[in-house]
Amino acid sequence: MPHHNLHLPQGTEAFYLDEAYVHRRLLRTFEDQCELWAYLPVQTPVYDFYELYRGLIDRTRESSTYRLVDRAGDLLVLRSDITLFLARQMGLVLERGDLPVRVYYSDTILRHEDAHDISKNEFYQVGAELIGPTGLDADAEIVLLLFDALDQWGATDVVIHVGHRALLAELDRSGRLAPAVAHRDWATVKQVLRDEGLTDPACERLAELYGFIGSADELTRLVSGRSDLGAGTLAALEHLLSLAAEFAALGYADRVRIDLSEVGSQAYHSGIVFQAYAPDTADAIASGGRYDGLLGHFGFDAASVGFSVMLRRLQSRTATGEHRAPTVHRPAGEDFRARFSEARRRRAEGKVVSL
Repeated sequence: MPHHNLHLPQGTEAFYLDEAYVHRRLLRTFEDQCELWAYLPVQTPVYDFYELYRGLIDRTRESSTYRLVDRAGDLLVLRSDITLFLARQMGLVLERGDLPVRVYYSDTILRHEDAHDISKNEFYQVGAELIGPTGLDADAEIVLLLFDALDQWGATDVVIHVGHRALLAELDRSGRLAPAVAHRDWATVKQVLRDEGLTDPACERLAELYGFIGSADELTRLVSGRSDLGAGTLAALEHLLSLAAEFAALGYADRVRIDLSEVGSQAYHSGIVFQAYAPDTADAIASGGRYDGLLGHFGFDAASVGFSVMLRRLQSRTATGEHRAPTVHRPAGEDFRARFSEARRRRAEGKVVSL
């Protein structure tokens, strides 16, 4: 008989004592930063009707979502993707006159992960979303907000890799190209392109483009004089170069990489996509992008760009300095009243004091 009392069900986690303290400090830091940028908090429901999200949940995540039947016989899905649930809720409450809308969230996600993959489990996300505006300024704003949050957390060595989903739009009718590029599986990339009718030399040149990671100047040299790129690809490249120029002018040149293999992990991505990497982590700490058609799926057609931070991955590298549990002081005094008076005085100075 399994010892159910010895562990939590897969898809959940708990924080205790010092770890919970660090978790709350990270949350407060993020919330304060978002509110300085005029972003307001939102809360999404824990579950919703599954049919509303059919086809929007990524295939690789579909099998890990928890579903249940309510008393009326409707199939429900637990919140495994806050972006989807947020889009649905915003579609219900927003009106055209409300735009632009800036929101942030911090909440649990619920999904099953295999026990052997527990080190990659992530069950808590914070994030922000800018609804309404399109174009360069909106894309830059959401990335710069992420930079500010990372800096406040002390994660100043994190680098953001920025790509663009539209690079593939003209050649990904099968839907096979995006995952192959994202995994940098160049053999599959070339085969998909051949299936689209491209010649071997054309496949090689496009694979080289999709594999690019570097600076704006390096990308400009790579694509200079090329006549084999479609209008959509050229427009996406121009947008990325303009975005990189903005970041460089604002002092972030060393913390941004143009990475054309970043094409987004979700079918609803439509424009820029990005992931944030730290030198000592294999997986992204944060990810985001533009998904202009997502709210329209739920009846409110509005552009949207945002990001999510995987707080567990961040927490493992920021549990030092001001984010760690505080030093606890104990007051002197011969009796309880004396100790209480001394504790009150020291708390007024900002000290943490235990009686």
